[in-house]
Amino acid sequence: MPQSSSIYSLKAIAQAPDHLDREELYALCKLDPDSSPDLAKMVSEEDYVALLARIAEAESGLPRAHIKLGTSLRCEDLGAVGLAWKSSPTLGHGWDRALRYVSVVAGVRALEITRGKETTEIRFLRLTDESPKGARLSNEATFASFTAISREASGRHFTPVQAICGHDFIGDRAFLEEYLGCPVEDRAGINAMIVSNAEMALPNAVGDDAISRFFDQRVEEMMAEARSELPLSLKVKSEIGKKLSGGVPKLSDIALALGMSGRTLQRKLGEQDAVFQDLVDQARRELSERLLRTTDYPLVEIAFLTGFAEQSGFTRAFKRWAGETPRSYRLGAVEGR
Repeated sequence: MPQSSSIYSLKAIAQAPDHLDREELYALCKLDPDSSPDLAKMVSEEDYVALLARIAEAESGLPRAHIKLGTSLRCEDLGAVGLAWKSSPTLGHGWDRALRYVSVVAGVRALEITRGKETTEIRFLRLTDESPKGARLSNEATFASFTAISREASGRHFTPVQAICGHDFIGDRAFLEEYLGCPVEDRAGINAMIVSNAEMALPNAVGDDAISRFFDQRVEEMMAEARSELPLSLKVKSEIGKKLSGGVPKLSDIALALGMSGRTLQRKLGEQDAVFQDLVDQARRELSERLLRTTDYPLVEIAFLTGFAEQSGFTRAFKRWAGETPRSYRLGAVEGR
């Protein structure tokens, strides 16, 4: 079940309107009101997005609580990940660390960073269904949280060039634009921030490469612990997803990435009643659905990224998986079907 740190739920509750019953909100995300904040304590994605939707429904006017949640985030809230980001030599190095470590604190997200001649595009992808209202509110909050962390790390009034929202904006857009200091475009099919390369190259306020490497080591240990707890089938799907743009990987390739022989991987999958080819199909379907929902990539590019040599092969496979064409699926996602 997809999860993310309870830190976000606690911050959301703190921003909720006063008339909302706090005990009800804690119960909604299965948290103890008397417990201390704990980055490692997780909340299911289903409960978290339901919490955001419940709070937004109780607000008068356009929702702002989720945006305030984002603005309240601090590096120390993210533990070793936030401190590695803050102690990075430059803001750009901090974002590179965020790219590597986002799964530690936001397991339902992935980042893509594309550096152009003048600007850098930081695209964030939700690895779960984006149709619930709370999921879209969470996307909107991410613009504020990324900006808040960047401002603290840099020690400057970090300002993106532009924010791009994939869906029809739900919250108080003017409130977010005032905080970001840049326009927010919506219904763009992707979620991304555009940042100037000059901004990314500036030093962080307390950047120290030695300290940053120390925190890197701690985060790598945390990631290793998390990976060791994942079911083997999820590890296999994750590795398949990483390699699909180069074609469908062989079982031996995945076994090598997981540090075992092909025969051992085959045996362990059999013990869990899992079949490698089924996991390949699942990984391709999940990736293709995510790309169709969250990006405006042409179908031919999505076919390539999911390991198909031709768009026609991708279309046939997708119809087998989803019962409809990729175009129909994308249209339904845009319309909120």
